[in-house]
Amino acid sequence: LFKLSAAPFHMWAPDVYEGAPTTTTALLATVPKIGVFSILVQIGPVTNVVLVCAVLSIVYGAIGALNQTKIKRLLAYSGIGHMGFILFGVAIGSFESIQASLIYMVIYVIITICSFSIILSLKLAKDLIVEVGGLSRDNPVIALTLALAFLSTAGIPPLAGFLSK
Repeated sequence: LFKLSAAPFHMWAPDVYEGAPTTTTALLATVPKIGVFSILVQIGPVTNVVLVCAVLSIVYGAIGALNQTKIKRLLAYSGIGHMGFILFGVAIGSFESIQASLIYMVIYVIITICSFSIILSLKLAKDLIVEVGGLSRDNPVIALTLALAFLSTAGIPPLAGFLSK
């Protein structure tokens, strides 16, 4: 659960996401989570601790993301919340719930790679959300793609993030 950055083992994620280079952050946001998810699925039915961690992750990820001004910290808290949704399926342990968690994981990885690719292409100076403000006038295609990626991350219908939740 530590590598998943699931609550209560999530404290490292926002600081590491902010302090690391963006390419390293993109790697940390995807690869370890896929590995730990596959290990949790292989272990089989797990205890109620995972269910409690799932609930705490969703709540803490949502509350922590509300007051962020930096994009990478926002994505860190978003990742904490997303891991809560994935842990729900693992905690239930049925075939359908594991399958739903796998679909959610695939969509999460795609959206995360898309978000970090756009952030890398923008070459932001301080990784502040304010720096993306005039993007729609400078490059409307990138702005639309980033908006769709973030809206999908938030779970807005009819985007993939909503359908996977």
